[in-house]
Amino acid sequence: MARDYDVIVVGSGAAGLAAAVAASDAGASVLVVESEKKVGGSSRLSGGHFYAAGTSVQRAAGVNGDTADAMFEHYMTLAQWLVDPAVVRRYCDLSAPTLEWMLGLGVKYPKEGLYASGVGSVPRGHPPEGDGEEVINVLDGHRSNKGIDVVLNSRVTALVTNDEGRVTGVRIGDDEATCGAVIMATGGFGNNPEMIQKYLPQAAAGGDWNWYIGADGARGDGLTLGQAVGGVIDGHDRALILATPGFSRDLEVALPGWLVMVNKDGRRFCDETVNYTVMAGLLNKQGGSAYAIFDEDSRAAAKRSPQFQAYWVNDVLQQKAEDGRIFRADTLAKLAAKAGIDPEGLEGMAERYNADVDAGQDTAFFKKAKMAPIRKGPFYAVEIRPAILCWTGTGLRINADTCVMNKADKPIRGLYAAGETVGNLHGDRYIGGGGSYGPCLVFGKLAGENAAKYAKELNE
Repeated sequence: MARDYDVIVVGSGAAGLAAAVAASDAGASVLVVESEKKVGGSSRLSGGHFYAAGTSVQRAAGVNGDTADAMFEHYMTLAQWLVDPAVVRRYCDLSAPTLEWMLGLGVKYPKEGLYASGVGSVPRGHPPEGDGEEVINVLDGHRSNKGIDVVLNSRVTALVTNDEGRVTGVRIGDDEATCGAVIMATGGFGNNPEMIQKYLPQAAAGGDWNWYIGADGARGDGLTLGQAVGGVIDGHDRALILATPGFSRDLEVALPGWLVMVNKDGRRFCDETVNYTVMAGLLNKQGGSAYAIFDEDSRAAAKRSPQFQAYWVNDVLQQKAEDGRIFRADTLAKLAAKAGIDPEGLEGMAERYNADVDAGQDTAFFKKAKMAPIRKGPFYAVEIRPAILCWTGTGLRINADTCVMNKADKPIRGLYAAGETVGNLHGDRYIGGGGSYGPCLVFGKLAGENAAKYAKELNE
C-alpha cells in the first residue's frame, strides 16, 4: 500500500517517543510530528517518576511480593472505580515490563530512590536519574539512532480519513502525510483556557490564581483532532492540582506541619501534611479554599529549608502581611472577623489544638509533624486554594489496546492514543508520584506496537 509512513506519532513527549521507538522496533516506518521547537513537551519538565509494581528495582531494594494485582486493587479503590477497569488493569500488568524495557534502553532507576508515592504504603515510585529530561534524552537518542523522522515546530491541523472513516494521515496546514495509523500523544490542555473552562471547572474556579507548570504546546490538540473524526471525550474534571497561597509562581507541593488549616467555620478538616495527591480534593470539599492559621512565634521561626523556599518563610510572610496579602490581627477574634471565619469556631479550635501541642499528640487528625501552639499575637490567616495545575486528566477514551473509541464504543480504525491525551485512566484522586508519567511510557510503548501491527496488516 502506497503511503508516506506506516505510523505517524503526533507529539514527542514520553508517550510519543516511547510509541515511536516501539513502533520502529516492530518494523514500522515512523514519523514524529511536534508542535514545539524541540522534543519532550511537558515530559521534559517533569520529575519522570514511574509508578510500577513488581519491578527488579523493588526487589533490589528489598521490596518483595508486590504485584500487579495489588497495584490494581489499590488504584481502583482510590479511584472509587470511577475509571476504566480494563485500561487500569493493562497499566498495572504492563508497568513492570515497561519499566524493565526502559532500563534496557538505558534509563537508570536507582533502588535508593524508590519511595511510597501517593497515599499508599508500598514503595512504587521509581525516580529516574536525571528526571524526566533524561528519560526524554534517552528515548530521543534511540529515536535518532533508529532513523525515525521528526518534524519540529509543526502543529497538526487535521486528521485525514478515507471513505470508510479509517484514519489515513495527518494534515499540517496545506501539507499532508499519509500513513497506516496515527498515534495521538499530544499531552494535555493546561495552556488552553477555553478547554479548562469547558473540561476542568475545578481549575477554572481558581480564577487568576491558576497557573500551569507544563509545556507551552499543551493546548489539547489531541482532543480536538480526535473528536473531529468521532472520538469520545472522557474523564470530565480530572486533573492534578496543587494547593498554594498564591504569593508567586513557585512550585512547592506541601504545607509545613507547624500551621493549622481551618474552613470558614473555624474547624480543622485534615492533617495539614496530608499527601499532595488528595489536598486539592479536601479544599474543594470546603468550598474551594481554606485558611492556614499560625501565630507570631511560628512566623518568626519559619526558616528556609530544602522543602520550603518560597512561601512559608518568616520574611516572606512578614512582607505579605504588610502588603495586605495575609490577614493579621492582635487577637483570634479580630483575625476571624477580617478573614470571614467564625470566631467561636476558630477560638475553640485553637484551645483544643494548644492542649494537644502541650500533650504532644494531635488527637483530632494524628498529625506526626512537629506542632506549634497558636498563642502569641499577632495572629495570621493565609488563604489556600488548589490552583497549581500539573496535568489534565480529561481526554480521549481508549480501550485497553490504546485504540481511540467512538460513541458506539467501537475503535476508530487507524487511530491510537497514549499519555496525557487519554481520558479514562485517572480518577478524582491522583494515584501518586509517577502515576501520570508511568502510563505515558506504558501506553506509548503499547500504542507503538499495536499501531505498527495494524499498519502491517493493512498490507496483507
